[in-house]
Amino acid sequence: MMTSPHERMVLDVEYAIADGERLLLDLYIPEGSGPHPVSLWVHGGAWLFGDRCSGATSFAAGLAERGVAIASIDYRLGEAGAFPASIDDVRAAVRWLRAHGARHGLAIGRIGAWGASAGAHLSLMAALDPRGDRIDAVVDFFGPTDLVARLARTELEREVLPDPPDARYLRTTVKTLDPHWARAASPLYQRLDHAPPTLIVHGDRDQQIALDQSLRMHQALVAAGRDSQLLVLGGAGHEDVRFQESWVLDTTAAFLRHHLTGG
Repeated sequence: MMTSPHERMVLDVEYAIADGERLLLDLYIPEGSGPHPVSLWVHGGAWLFGDRCSGATSFAAGLAERGVAIASIDYRLGEAGAFPASIDDVRAAVRWLRAHGARHGLAIGRIGAWGASAGAHLSLMAALDPRGDRIDAVVDFFGPTDLVARLARTELEREVLPDPPDARYLRTTVKTLDPHWARAASPLYQRLDHAPPTLIVHGDRDQQIALDQSLRMHQALVAAGRDSQLLVLGGAGHEDVRFQESWVLDTTAAFLRHHLTGG
């Protein structure tokens, strides 16, 4: 991968070992001495696919060019990463940044998390986790927020439709789903009164994750008195190239810079 004149990269950094699996991250650091505001990039892939290079060129590098350092992380996938393991991986990456980020010219007093699709779900869940590893700003690109609703089926649908990735992530099936377990894994049902500032971006033509998932999350955050911004991209589908447009990246970078540098 070519390095932009506006960034430098630190590759293949081990940030944790989970059940014997080495978890790596790549740092995309803006030009200059810093300290630079920093956010995670958490890739999508239905909790089953992808790696830290997914979206790195368009998203991670794009933010570094706009003055925000990005730590693009791997996390456990599939059975190994089923709820709540992959959330713990995101939290471990935050801890690594706080312990080691300063030596790379990163401002570690405030740390953001930015993800797409399943990665947005993990970013939100890590940010809402009451166990610490504070995340100070979240950017959610078209993430699922209510797994209960996503797994709801009529009796006929339970018989004829295949199980979605959400069920595998919960180690269950739609026929045996425990709604309490699905709620525990859903950002919408977490305690929101301590939620960090959140920017939600979703397309109104998304056929994989309904816009309603983001609308309801935004409404719940506002009702809890939290800072939430919702940006709806007209005509955009899931993983649409419109999310890579300069103005969207400008908006994302401005949001993170504002909340990670104290406004």
